[in-house]
Amino acid sequence: MKIGAKGIAISVVATILGGVVLLMALGSWKTVSEKVPMKFSSGEFAGIANPADIRGSYSFADVERNFAVTADILAAAFALDVTVKPARDYLAKDLEALYGEVADGAGEVGTDSLKWFVALYTGLPFTPAEDTYVPRTVIEVLRDSGKIADADTLARLEVRSIEPLAPGKVPETVVTHVESITDRSIKGNTTYADVISWGVTQQEIEAILGVPLKSRTENIRSHLLANNLEFSVIKAKLQALVDSLAP
Repeated sequence: MKIGAKGIAISVVATILGGVVLLMALGSWKTVSEKVPMKFSSGEFAGIANPADIRGSYSFADVERNFAVTADILAAAFALDVTVKPARDYLAKDLEALYGEVADGAGEVGTDSLKWFVALYTGLPFTPAEDTYVPRTVIEVLRDSGKIADADTLARLEVRSIEPLAPGKVPETVVTHVESITDRSIKGNTTYADVISWGVTQQEIEAILGVPLKSRTENIRSHLLANNLEFSVIKAKLQALVDSLAP
């Protein structure tokens, strides 16, 4: 018996739909990609999710799904206003937008801060960057939960802590550009023109950004936030390039 083109098309569609229904029944069909961090591959924590792989695009719900810490605890640790939006809907990169550069440019609160808190709360290994800071509420939550293991950890947190956000208030970013001949550290007030003056080409910058650079005089942090890019990640790549060109 011959089957016409219309019959073949109906058969193909039916087969595809049948496969989807079967996958949904088995729990294997995913309409939204899940964010799953890499796991430790060896040692004491082999097979456990690694907090170092938390990305800026991870929501607190994603973190809660992969680590033994709830979204509500994360929101409390970083003094986030859950009346603005639910704790589960905050993103790791929101910390960068809300806090940003702190301690007179000595550091910042961002995704790395969240990684550090999750590691301390869950007892997993993680080494934060030297410029990683946390709000004092992180210390309070860890202390109240009995998660601060030793005096050295507490001392490190105290040294790298700042005042938390005021409830319901998003701090304004005041950009004061100060150019330095000797200091080639990329900070929140650094512009692309600064980086280019240090020897990096616009083409190299765009290769890292993945988006066109329309204005060299634009503040790097502001440009990245506007393009939904994570400042801490891009800054590290640009800084590595700048450092490689240092005389």
